[in-house]
Amino acid sequence: MANRFLVLYLVAGTLAYSTVNPVTPVQDESEKARFDFTWEADTRTRLEPEAYENILNLLDSENPILALYREDVTHQRVVDFFVQLTGSPETALPVLYHAERADISLSLVFALIWTESRFSPVAVNQNATSIDRGLFQLNSRTFRELTDDDFFHIDVNSFHGIDYLVWCLRHTEDEYQAVAVYNAGLTRVRAGQTPASTLIYVERIRTYRAQLRRRFRQYILDEFPSRST
Repeated sequence: MANRFLVLYLVAGTLAYSTVNPVTPVQDESEKARFDFTWEADTRTRLEPEAYENILNLLDSENPILALYREDVTHQRVVDFFVQLTGSPETALPVLYHAERADISLSLVFALIWTESRFSPVAVNQNATSIDRGLFQLNSRTFRELTDDDFFHIDVNSFHGIDYLVWCLRHTEDEYQAVAVYNAGLTRVRAGQTPASTLIYVERIRTYRAQLRRRFRQYILDEFPSRST
């Protein structure tokens, strides 16, 4: 439990840097430091039958990864999984924090990031009239208020990327229509003019997300073996 509060405390400290809707105002240059977290993977834990049964039930729930992220006994293992997946706690932890805050599917968010930037916070894509930058590939025309530093700051980029994805979800009927809007814009999707490239984009997210879910399920079962095994 203490580790969980420490993670949330450290992540919250980085929110001061955002130039839009900051949680706390920036007081000095020291508060603009990049996210800092010392991470060590836990060892396996054998559970009592009741606790193991609860994990199995959560794995079969509608949003299993987020549910297990919110459970004290499994929280750190979920963090470990995404640190390993992205290759960096500096990348994984702000995304986890903002996705949990927004009550959004972790598998959807990380599948979108992989498709957008392969988890690279310095990714850049030059379009004809705009630039996509950072982890969530935020577009310079959509996010005009952000500075160059904002686009490449993992916490700021994650905050705005997830906030925009939530907006897309609110204006569509399902998650995959939402990521189509994230890529192509609401006007084209509603008009039935979704580009072929966006359909490929959505399918990549769908495929990676399914693989991620299977990998995560096996990871949790390996990390929390039944007492009977």
